[in-house]
Amino acid sequence: MLKKIKEGIERIIPMSLTSLFLFAVVVYMMIIVGKTVLANYAANGETDKEEAKLAQMEADIAYMEDQNNYYQTQSYKEKEARAKLGYKATGESVLSLPIDTPEEKISDSGVVEQKITVPNYRLWWEYFTKK
Repeated sequence: MLKKIKEGIERIIPMSLTSLFLFAVVVYMMIIVGKTVLANYAANGETDKEEAKLAQMEADIAYMEDQNNYYQTQSYKEKEARAKLGYKATGESVLSLPIDTPEEKISDSGVVEQKITVPNYRLWWEYFTKK
């Protein structure tokens, strides 16, 4: 009876049970290795992203340290004191000019603006159809 079952299986599957078992083990191992490789690839991608973030943060820190060092210099303090507080250095004189009103402003251009009353599409039509 066992022999008949074995022959029936061999008719359906053209290999022995031992070969079938080894084939299944090899396929299973390939699946496990494939999953491991994919997980490793994903982990490397995440590592690259985190390293890029770290490099950007280090660059930001360096920029902020440079800004902090600049803000502590005497030249920055003098510049801000002049701009915001109106201070002056010894030997300098400060001029205070009145603010120009819109009526007092004169156009830098010598061309007088002309108001166009014809619609734009009409001007283009005339441009292309004029001979």
